[in-house]
Amino acid sequence: MKNTIIFSMLMALTGGLVSAEDRVIALVNGDKIAFEDVTKKLWWQYSAQGLSEMIDEKLLLEEAGRLKVKYDAREAEKRFEALSSGYKDKKEFENNLRAVGWTPGDVKGLIKRQLLIKNTVIAARDINPSDAEVTAFFEQNKDKLGKADSARLRQLFVTSKAEADDAYLALSAGADFAKLSSLKSTDENLRKKEGDIGYISRGLLLPEIEKTVFSLKPGEYTKPMPTGNGFSIFKLESLKPGEPARLDTALKAELKAGMINQAVSQKLPELAAELRRKAKIEIVK
Repeated sequence: MKNTIIFSMLMALTGGLVSAEDRVIALVNGDKIAFEDVTKKLWWQYSAQGLSEMIDEKLLLEEAGRLKVKYDAREAEKRFEALSSGYKDKKEFENNLRAVGWTPGDVKGLIKRQLLIKNTVIAARDINPSDAEVTAFFEQNKDKLGKADSARLRQLFVTSKAEADDAYLALSAGADFAKLSSLKSTDENLRKKEGDIGYISRGLLLPEIEKTVFSLKPGEYTKPMPTGNGFSIFKLESLKPGEPARLDTALKAELKAGMINQAVSQKLPELAAELRRKAKIEIVK
């Protein structure tokens, strides 16, 4: 979608150049950079790529018509809602679209075309992983698909080694970790939550920190450790053992969808190239 929006923005920009003045938009040591110069540079930088993508899209949509491919309107609506949900509200979403010359209808049209093209590749290349193929993929990757061990941690973070050493001495003397973090941590969120950072799965922490915290027993804490722009002390509250992956119905559907998407990504350029060879394409200069 990003490339499509860039190309549409260029069309909108260059479309207004016929009557636009050659206005200056920047000065570099007194040297002018004109709006027209910027749009020309962008046009030459992106137009060939954008045109190529539009040709492929047109050919693939023609093939969709030939194969009588359909798309799922509910899936299209879900994708649209997922895009718009990333914004504060509907107005902000539409303002961002308007800034690049788009409307919600344009986005819905793009999503529809994307789904039609995906389904065209699936139909043209007969992409439909069998249960046996999904099971084989699961067996090859089940170590990555299971839930890793996780540790519920509290963290006390300060900016200097001296502060960290003082906090460690206080803990050694019996200070309550949660209260000390709420008083001494320089991070506001840690203070509010009394240092509670929840469960952290194995593999998400820096190796040296992970090795140390996962070697603790519940109730124990680390010595001061360098983290980011300061120093941290971690306390292990509890450990949650990992769970091996099980190939249930939900995971099977998820894996199959992922395999289909990967196959579509691989086969789409092949199909587009094949359609180009059969098509009559004229570039009008």
